[in-house]
Amino acid sequence: MRRILLLAMLILGLTGVARADMDAGIEAYKRGDYGAARQAWAPLASAGDPAAQYFLGHLYAEGQGVAQDHDAALTWFRAAATGGDAYGQFALGYLYEHGLGAAPDLAAAVRWYRAAAAQGNLAARNNLGLMYEHGRGVARDYVQAYAWYARAAAGPGLEPDRAVGNQARLAARMTPAERAAAKRLLADWGY
Repeated sequence: MRRILLLAMLILGLTGVARADMDAGIEAYKRGDYGAARQAWAPLASAGDPAAQYFLGHLYAEGQGVAQDHDAALTWFRAAATGGDAYGQFALGYLYEHGLGAAPDLAAAVRWYRAAAAQGNLAARNNLGLMYEHGRGVARDYVQAYAWYARAAAGPGLEPDRAVGNQARLAARMTPAERAAAKRLLADWGY
């Protein structure tokens, strides 16, 4: 029993250290010290922390503190995404949509956007609206597009503002029957 308690304390202590390293990386990033952020996040990312994997991928995608490298960004975003990180899922979808680090794969982009959207990621919901509106990786479907824009518009921040604009623009092109179908779909989704 003592060994189990000691092991639990070690695990909890490592979790606290990992949290402190993550926080140190975030603070360094906010200061614009991307090298220090990378140094804090790299060991955590290598150890399998999905949030650190996302942050490290972001540094590579943007070329912050490292040379811009979409292949490395794709690797880290894929690790974060498969680890369940919604931001990693969104970012991986974005790279696949735009062919950064890999050949464009719109179906994969839609899959990863869906995964992130299921976790409440508003940018992924907005991007799903765009994919449906323009028939990218899915069949063009204004009803689905309108509904995804509405779901993106339901939260706070910049993304809902974009989604509201996208929704209004699309609504002007939709038939009354399509708008009614979109409202029924939203009701089915609980919105």
